[in-house]
Amino acid sequence: MAVAQISILSRDEMDKVHQKTLEILENPGVRVRSEAALKVLERGGAKIDMKSMRASIPESLVQETVSKLPKTVKLCSRDSKHDMAAPRSGHPYMATNGTGVYITDLASGRRRATTAKDLRDFMVLCDAMEALDYVWPIVTAHDAPEKTHALTELATALMNTTKHVQGEAISREEALGEIELAAAIAGGKDELAKRPIFSVIQCPICPLEFEKGSVEALMEFAKAGIPVVSMSMALTGLTSPVTLAGTIAIVNAENLASFAISQMTKPGAPVVYSSESTAPNMKTGEIHYGAVEEMLLAGASAQMAKRYGAATMVGGFGLGLGGESPGIYLDPAELVFTSITSLALTDFASGLGGLDQAKGASLEQIVIDCDIWENVREMRRDIGIDDARFVTDLIRSVGPGGSYMKEAHTARNLRKELFMPGQEKENILSAYRLDKPMKEYVAKARERVKKILSSHVPRFDELLPSLRILDPAHHLGLPELGLLSGLD
Repeated sequence: MAVAQISILSRDEMDKVHQKTLEILENPGVRVRSEAALKVLERGGAKIDMKSMRASIPESLVQETVSKLPKTVKLCSRDSKHDMAAPRSGHPYMATNGTGVYITDLASGRRRATTAKDLRDFMVLCDAMEALDYVWPIVTAHDAPEKTHALTELATALMNTTKHVQGEAISREEALGEIELAAAIAGGKDELAKRPIFSVIQCPICPLEFEKGSVEALMEFAKAGIPVVSMSMALTGLTSPVTLAGTIAIVNAENLASFAISQMTKPGAPVVYSSESTAPNMKTGEIHYGAVEEMLLAGASAQMAKRYGAATMVGGFGLGLGGESPGIYLDPAELVFTSITSLALTDFASGLGGLDQAKGASLEQIVIDCDIWENVREMRRDIGIDDARFVTDLIRSVGPGGSYMKEAHTARNLRKELFMPGQEKENILSAYRLDKPMKEYVAKARERVKKILSSHVPRFDELLPSLRILDPAHHLGLPELGLLSGLD
């Protein structure tokens, strides 16, 4: 395919990153705070120090790990119409932002903590938005007991969108509960493994450490055939070296170590190489999404993933993450960052609907960001370098000095070949002007949200299971919570 793409590293530089990563994985190695995970690595040839809970991973284990990686990774949807597969050609599959802790209320505009009902509204809206390929539980269900947060969010999402859901788990028990819950929908664990309707993000603790609950959850997901996204979240100068080269090596080492645990647990377990690494705001210490360094780290990480033949999820959608309220933010760095995301060699990306460096979310921002993404993603389309598109017969017919405007070929292929935003449906950018008040665009987005929430019903191929089956407490042996009543 003839698609636009960017490269940060040359082939020689990728080889150098790989070699430096091997050195890091051997010394200092990685700390894994789980005896079960350490034993898995030991069986694969790692040298283990149980006292310090460190694993020294040799080159032979890295090679074996890479050889066991699946050639393709599928992220399936409940209706099969939104199934995704990596490697991906063209623009990346795009998701929402994840687990914000506040929302700007649709009615009042005021900021408040989020509930399972808010997540339900987000999922119904996301189900209707064509630009979104899959979803993260974009906000936290604060009304759920602490032990059932992730399960509540997964259940709420699966009940209110046909699209693939990407969640997380912080313990082995939570992972087992999520697997049981999804299997109840999929028709059993075997069917779930064939068609995983959810996947999970499991983050190493940067630098080079794996927390007990998360890594043991990772192992359970590997056994069940649930795709695991090993998202490295290095912060240059804080949790990784201030040099980008050192950070790229840390990201690479954390992903390969995570892959080793998955593949030694179950060869061929579906995994996705991931990085949301960036620079911090050195004045405040906060994470800085949309920083120039994040673009460079995303591009380089995507290249390293492809070097190993791994599916990849790097970078994301930067617009909106800088504001505390919904709107169209035209910070030059964020615009460039979002453009580069569409050009990087990544299969999956995320970030739509987020506010305030991913701490919050907005229903209106989902609509705004989807409209923007529909424009940006076209930079990665296939331009079609094939015999049929060269139309040499037409060129000969029109001849030197002629016009193609009157040709039937132009009329037949105009909409196939040229991107014309906002021509067939309402798109906020189609009438965007810098001198227009921002509140006008937010108001238009708000009206679209209200219309969708009042009319859109996700279309499942099969009946929803009972609320009891989807109640998170049911899968943890707790009393029924009743949190999901009214969400069907």
